[in-house]
Amino acid sequence: MAHLSIVGMGYVGLPLALAFDAEGHDVVGFDTDARKVARFRRGEDPTSEVGSDAIDRSDITFTTSESEIESSDYYVITVPTPIDESGAPDLAFIEAAGETVGATLSDGSTVVLESTVYPGATREVLLPVLEEKSGKTAGTEFYLGYSPERLVPGNAAKGLSDIVKIVSGHDEVALERLRALYGDVVDAGLHPAPSMEVAEAAKCLENTQRDLNIALMNEFAFGCRQLDHPIDARDVIDAASTKWNFHEYHPGTVGGHCIPVDPNYLIWQFEQHGFDSELIRTARSVNDEFATQMATAAIEALGERAQTLNREYETINADGGQVPDGSGPTAVTVPQFPDDGPRLLVLGFAYKPGTTDIRSPVLRDAIEQLQEVVEVVGVDPHISNEAVRNDFDVPVQESLSVDDFDGLLLSTPHDAFRSLDLGAIRDRMNELPVLVDVTGTYDSDEAAEHGFIYRGI
Repeated sequence: MAHLSIVGMGYVGLPLALAFDAEGHDVVGFDTDARKVARFRRGEDPTSEVGSDAIDRSDITFTTSESEIESSDYYVITVPTPIDESGAPDLAFIEAAGETVGATLSDGSTVVLESTVYPGATREVLLPVLEEKSGKTAGTEFYLGYSPERLVPGNAAKGLSDIVKIVSGHDEVALERLRALYGDVVDAGLHPAPSMEVAEAAKCLENTQRDLNIALMNEFAFGCRQLDHPIDARDVIDAASTKWNFHEYHPGTVGGHCIPVDPNYLIWQFEQHGFDSELIRTARSVNDEFATQMATAAIEALGERAQTLNREYETINADGGQVPDGSGPTAVTVPQFPDDGPRLLVLGFAYKPGTTDIRSPVLRDAIEQLQEVVEVVGVDPHISNEAVRNDFDVPVQESLSVDDFDGLLLSTPHDAFRSLDLGAIRDRMNELPVLVDVTGTYDSDEAAEHGFIYRGI
């Protein structure tokens, strides 16, 4: 059995560590976050992905000490790869991990990167750091490979063992070592890529494809809302999906650590070589525009409520962000509400149901726009109130209470929100409440029957 060190204990590194531990390997889980490591040592799961019992039962050594990862047979790097404010790749975490690993490499060790990067980054960025820090040469004194993570947070039916693993190596020896390593924990099979660059590009393409398909549905939904007789895009999708070769995607926010980020890695790398990936860039703009569409739907519904209740209001034009093609600002009609209202309760801050991941820049942007004209409060049963307050700058409820609210914005369809009794909710809210459902969870007719002003996207 091998001695493995997993560098970066997040949504990717933790399941990997547990899988290798279950196969009898000697596993060290390394992370620079001392608070997170302390929770692991107490048998707690801060990611809510694997469960505290699994951590408590494991024999994994959790540490912040570089000395405990020295002389490992394998180093698996699973650190974040975000983008900066301009959309360019930020590989600082990979460079730091490379220095940490490089300082502890022994002859014959194998390093594998799982973090999402642009094609060429493993060879051009990680390899030089490892060689400089270790004083060793790849291919003779240590081995290097790339194997993109493909886990889907919140999807228990598709775990590490159930997803085909792409593996690639700097050379044939590295590739064979990765095949032997991952063959222990992946039942679905391995796909050896012909180069590390192919494996890197494959991961970017997987999420870029989803980004483009969601962008198509979002743009279609935006257009459907502007018709003289607006139609529900989801009804259209249900009808179209009856054809055997229609690929079913739905409009919605794009969040998390992959889909909003990975296309930018391709955009940036292609641009470095003189190619403008116009379609990928446009899809990103369309999906970012969902924030303004969400805020507009809520403001329009609350404005209709104000009109119906004969409250004093006036409309002003506000910059609602950039239209998808970047040609200029979108004009949004914003009611000027009375000082005593309205109050909007946001249901859910995770980017997808059943998870604790709050990396949702679209929702954050929508809330910032809403806060210009309404009072926003939030609640999420899966995320700590402190995390929501820090990331979204809104007051947070300890438990769901709709009393004295004028509207609801369902942004994450957690099970707790799907099971709400609309009739009971309606009775506790202020007169003529608003329900903005950007997830397609609730039926518009049912909401109207219970007395809500309903908006969807």
